[in-house]
Amino acid sequence: MGRHATLLGPGQPIELPRAGRSAAPFVVVAILAALLLLIPEIPREAAAAAALAFAFAAALRATQQHRALARLRSSIDRLLLRNEPTPLSPILSWRAGELCTAEARENLAKSLRRIERSAEPSHLPGVAPFNRIAIRACHDEIDALVDLLMGIDPVSARGMLLIRSLLDDPSGPLYDRERAPELEGELRRALAALDTRAGHSNA
Repeated sequence: MGRHATLLGPGQPIELPRAGRSAAPFVVVAILAALLLLIPEIPREAAAAAALAFAFAAALRATQQHRALARLRSSIDRLLLRNEPTPLSPILSWRAGELCTAEARENLAKSLRRIERSAEPSHLPGVAPFNRIAIRACHDEIDALVDLLMGIDPVSARGMLLIRSLLDDPSGPLYDRERAPELEGELRRALAALDTRAGHSNA
């Protein structure tokens, strides 16, 4: 598949950036150049310079591909976050699959549990400025989210993104004390989106 992973759609194949495969040719050449150091007839400085140059090119190509993939994921996430139903193309299905893996679900559940523990009265405040009182008041909503995440039923990509956004946004109601009254509504919104059994979700 060359430098990219390929998703076969109804039209032309969709190619996804692949950092490892993209950088591989430069890595191979860098190794070959390094092996020239073992040949006495070849100046060591030239061989070392060539090896470093190709190693740098490999790192640069990998970084470019990582950034391209991050931009692609961000663009797809914006589509998956839309309120209206989104037809799942192959590339949207790929991203939804990434977001809803068992590992991703478990990690989000653990993050929610950590936040609950940090909000307990017996727990000393940490570095993160959580809205501790608001979090304690939303115990039922957080528990329901964790139960869904750790359950066997499918969950939606949109719900996963809403939870991640809530956890990652320092200006959101989970952290901003002025927005604390919004926390329950945001958690309920994420719960409704996450639960595919309720028929609210589109991915």
